[in-house]
Amino acid sequence: MKSFTKKLATVKQMGMEKMGKTESHADNDATKETKEKLRVIKTEYHEIYTTGKLYCQETEKSVQTGVQFADALTHFGGGFIGDAAVAEVLSRIGVQLKSVEQARQNCNNNSMTSLVTPVGKFQDTEIKKARDAKHKQDAIRLRYDTHLEKLADLKKKNDPNSLKVKTTEQECNDIKEEYDVVNREFAEIMEHLNAEMNKQLVAELREYALQQLSFYKQASALWAEADELLSNIN
Repeated sequence: MKSFTKKLATVKQMGMEKMGKTESHADNDATKETKEKLRVIKTEYHEIYTTGKLYCQETEKSVQTGVQFADALTHFGGGFIGDAAVAEVLSRIGVQLKSVEQARQNCNNNSMTSLVTPVGKFQDTEIKKARDAKHKQDAIRLRYDTHLEKLADLKKKNDPNSLKVKTTEQECNDIKEEYDVVNREFAEIMEHLNAEMNKQLVAELREYALQQLSFYKQASALWAEADELLSNIN
């Protein structure tokens, strides 16, 4: 019965916090800020991963359409144009376009590998580890806050030196020892998360930028050839 009462008090504390009728007295401002930072990181990483994955999927569709368009130009230039020079240009442009789309395909695959997939992996490892640490900290923190609320209420209704007050004070001290341990663990994991996030993001973005640069240089060179070919037709 006593265990059930404690669980009920913890659930009540959680409900009051969610409704905004009370807030944690155990967590200091720095810890609350760290938890909010983790929430933002989790949300933003999920957004980067889902939109990045969608972007790669849409690029894949665009590549397929571009290849179909290139094949149509090449096919039409291969037998249905009376002017041989125009027919040759159509076929050559079709080939160039297909080369551009193949380069885009390679860039898209490399971009997925260099940035989007690692972001997803980071969510499943480092961010999950931090969230697990937060959940562990929250479980102890709720117990601690519940006892702090109980202690404050008892002090209003009883003599500060009464057995009830002293017993609850000791319970608070015992829980605080557990709280300090998990809070320290959470802070250390978050410090590691921030360091790894910054290091990995810079490396991943650098590789992503190089892939994009390589593609646009290749595409530019191919279209320059196409422009030269078209300029030579009278």
